[in-house]
Amino acid sequence: MSKRGQLPTKLFEPCAGGGVYLRTPKWSDFETWVELRRENKNYLKPWEPNWSDDFLTRTSYRTRLANFKKMIANDSGYPFYVFKSADDSLVGACNITFVKRGSQMSCNIGYWIGEEYSRNGFARASVRAILRFAFEDIGLHRVEAAVREDNIASIQLLEKLGFIKEGVARGKLKIDGQWRDHIMYAKLSSD
Repeated sequence: MSKRGQLPTKLFEPCAGGGVYLRTPKWSDFETWVELRRENKNYLKPWEPNWSDDFLTRTSYRTRLANFKKMIANDSGYPFYVFKSADDSLVGACNITFVKRGSQMSCNIGYWIGEEYSRNGFARASVRAILRFAFEDIGLHRVEAAVREDNIASIQLLEKLGFIKEGVARGKLKIDGQWRDHIMYAKLSSD
């Protein structure tokens, strides 16, 4: 990447084995995104903060896209939607947030995959692609992930990808109206 905050022309090739590709969200994704989010609201509820009343509206989505654009321009985050390579279906999202430069060179990641597409390797392939992007394209050294102690699927995914458990953050995120502890994982570019 030549300039901070500018995405490379070609982000990711479809990931072999996982069968996904990642790209930044667009306005044309709105209807498909709303449908996927609506279908998966109950499935994702145990793992995500509560949605605002206007979460699925066009106005909210437009604001979200504007915020995404600012995040990329400021090199503070990189949002991606995850698509199934075989048929270009939107299956979830995988995001880099809280990018820190200087002596830290780190970021956080978050991801979700719709229930219909879970347990097919799509989350693993998208996190693998995000790691490649974080370490190779934007030159970070450390990628952090927080996961609830009862989210066995995410714990297994992170550990299979070489993330190391570093401890528990008490009251890390407010999920379903309650402050929840999260296990903290990290992976270094040198791992």
